[in-house]
Formats: sequence, structure tokens, C-alpha cells
Amino acid sequence: MNQQMNDTKTAGKGRRWMMAAALVAAIGAAGVSYASDTQDMGFGMHGRHHGQMDPESMAKHVDKMVERIAPDATPQQKARLGEIAKSAFADLKPLREKMRDGHKRAHALLMAPTIDRVALERLRVEQMQNADALSKRILAAVEDAADVLTPEQRAKFAKHLEGRRHH
Repeated sequence: MNQQMNDTKTAGKGRRWMMAAALVAAIGAAGVSYASDTQDMGFGMHGRHHGQMDPESMAKHVDKMVERIAPDATPQQKARLGEIAKSAFADLKPLREKMRDGHKRAHALLMAPTIDRVALERLRVEQMQNADALSKRILAAVEDAADVLTPEQRAKFAKHLEGRRHH
């Protein structure tokens, strides 16, 4: 009996973890999509737009993202999800700029006549700190979004993601 209860608890934790991972993947993908739409990503990868996305375009992008994540959400839920995403994008903007600047600095350091390994290592550490800050902010947005959705809506979204997986 106790083994069954432990198995049930473990399965529940596994499902919650999968749901969280699915939401992280979705919002992370949306963030990457937004970043690639608005800036030069470095190392030869260019976004579709050169320059920053204007607020109106960003709002439309967020609305489309919310509609994909939760098409059956109430208007209040959609509004809250939009607020969460817009706040996250605003907070991520300076971090994306730091990452882009780091790519430029790495390029300059690697193209110099003499390779400065100490400067490259400092830059690597800095970029890892920036990546960690990006990851933390995205996770906070995902957690906030997960709180807005019902368990049923999160389950529907996870099922939608399963159907889109490429093997």
C-alpha cells in the first residue's frame, strides 16, 4: 500500500515537472523567437528585422504567443499572460543587448593579431552570468504564467506540445 502511494506521488511529481518543462520550453522558444526577430544574433545568424521591434509589433507578437499557449483562456487570463510576457521582454532587453555586445567583443578578441586568452575567459564568465540571468528571468515568467493557467489548461498545452515534437 505504501509503495503504491509513493509511486502515485512520484508520478504526480513527474507530471508536474513535465508540465513545467513544457511551459519553460514554450516561453523560452517564444523569447528566442522574439530575440531573433529583433536583433543580430551574432555568428552569422541574423533576425528578420534589423533594429528593435517597436512596442506595437511587440504587443502583437505577445498576443499571438498568448493565443498559441492558451487559446481557451479567459480574457482575464490572456490579459495577465500578456502582462507577464511584456514585462519579461522588457526586463530581458538589456540582457539581450549585453549578450549581443559580448558576441561583438568575442569576435574582436578572436580576430586580433594576438589571442588574449585572459580577456576571452573574462568574457566567457560574463556571458555565462548573462545567460544565467536570462534563464532565471524566463523561468520566473514561466512560473507566473503557470500560476495563471488552470491545471487543465496546462495539460492541454502540454498535449499540444507533444503533437508538435519532432523526432
